[in-house]
Amino acid sequence: MTNHWNDIKNSDVIMIIGSNAAENHPISFKWVTKAMNKGAKLIVVDPRYTRTAAKASIVAGKQLYSKLRSGTDIAFMLGMMKWAIANNRINWQYLRDCTNASFLVNSGFETCRVASSVPAGLGGGTKTGVFSGLVDDPRRQKKYKYDKATWAYQYADAPANTQPAVDSAYWGAPNSGDISSGPPGTSPHADSVWAKFVDQVSAYDIATVSSITGADSADILRIYDAYTSTYLDNKSACIMYAMGSTQHTYGSQNVRSYAMMQLLLGNAGVAGGGINALRGESNVQGSTDMCLLWHILPGYLAVTDNSWGKRDRAAYKAGYSGGRAPLDISSGGTDPVSLSWWKFGGKYLDSLLQAWWPIEHTGHANLDTAYGYLPKAHKDYWYTHE
Repeated sequence: MTNHWNDIKNSDVIMIIGSNAAENHPISFKWVTKAMNKGAKLIVVDPRYTRTAAKASIVAGKQLYSKLRSGTDIAFMLGMMKWAIANNRINWQYLRDCTNASFLVNSGFETCRVASSVPAGLGGGTKTGVFSGLVDDPRRQKKYKYDKATWAYQYADAPANTQPAVDSAYWGAPNSGDISSGPPGTSPHADSVWAKFVDQVSAYDIATVSSITGADSADILRIYDAYTSTYLDNKSACIMYAMGSTQHTYGSQNVRSYAMMQLLLGNAGVAGGGINALRGESNVQGSTDMCLLWHILPGYLAVTDNSWGKRDRAAYKAGYSGGRAPLDISSGGTDPVSLSWWKFGGKYLDSLLQAWWPIEHTGHANLDTAYGYLPKAHKDYWYTHE
């Protein structure tokens, strides 16, 4: 979730996919209504015609609603990306300066549009439909597993490998020059993220998307046109989704496709932009991300208590919530780029303290003082009334 629900009122276009927000998340839909009262368009994509779909905007006498077969969200979104590229509805400046589109990937990486080697146990030969690096691993049963050695960037500062190489001939120098009408180069480097991406979405023309999703071609075009209109700097759109998108074996990929669409249009990190997960605001989303329960601090951190082990900041960071693994590298972690959430909790705590009590000089002594401001729960009490 990239922005608060009340930011939806700033959106020019709202797409609700895999969600019946009007019935199941009515508070979120309150902000959709506020946006529509200011002229925003509502798009609804759902297998069922729900109460949310009934509120979809009308353009040229037709609602901005499309049914689709359950599980075909990715095809629908990739088709929109291809259409946006073909019609130059791309926020080029944002794409160059705020995404990895200009980065070069390993020359051995291939999208599933290119025939790649397939292990004998999976049929053998070279076939399309899989990415490079497919391996035969019986432990995965019928699921694909990949050797990701080629799934990496080329680096400009090898062997340190901290700065990905950039396709500067096509995109120009990062963060310099106006490319609002499109990159100055004639064609992208074949190894660039952008070239691979364009290749990946190339198959998803309107007819193909209609065939896969079951959606009417005219409905698809209306939605694509309305949504991609927000590529302009003075426009923004948000995507709202719920379990209709996530409760699939490839649910994460569904959401990734939404994020990719937003990056193409420059709709992330702007007022009224982003993607919004409509989870259970009174349970999952509320008790964690929004910290509505007494024992959770922002960042999924455990609340402090009055035990000796948590009365000071250093002990809290080291011992964290009764013996969990150390939180940050200085407390025992070894991998500086690990994705382990808990390992970096100590840093999240310090960021929280600085956000709540801004301190000009953020040395440990001042952060220790700020830690003292946090209320301490009694370690033997449970404050939830059940």
